Amino acid sequence: MYRISVALILLTLITGCDSQEQQNDFAEDAGAPPSGFTSTNALGEIISRDDDDWRTAPIYFGKVRIDPAYPNPSSGEFVTVPVSILEFNALQGGLVLRARDSADRLRLLDEINDAGSPGAYILRFGPAILGRTGLVRIFLFDRLGELVSYGDLQIGQVG
Repeated sequence: MYRISVALILLTLITGCDSQEQQNDFAEDAGAPPSGFTSTNALGEIISRDDDDWRTAPIYFGKVRIDPAYPNPSSGEFVTVPVSILEFNALQGGLVLRARDSADRLRLLDEINDAGSPGAYILRFGPAILGRTGLVRIFLFDRLGELVSYGDLQIGQVG
């Protein structure tokens, strides 16, 4: 019995380390410069997909789903980021959407104060708050600052 208990504890510790390593790798990917974007229309329908956009962080996989931002590209109209919470208490507190502005400051775009219950949630913002055009990386964090997802938004004309 003792050996089984020790084996289970070790397995839990190893799995926990692996999960944190995957989360760290995910955060490192998010820190890379934006490259490509999932193109969507004004209704949120996907026109073309960038496989690096709007992935769910390993610690939230199966608990939270993020659909691509729309419209993307944006010519200045409000942008919507749909979020689905799939489990009760999957998140501690709420969600915070941020991006870097023209002065390279991480700006608050929108937030959901309480996302503890399953359901559909919407984050919306006007890209003009960033004071820039071009390809911009958008970050979605939980209230504790843990990265949940990220994606790229084309503001203004492509090219």
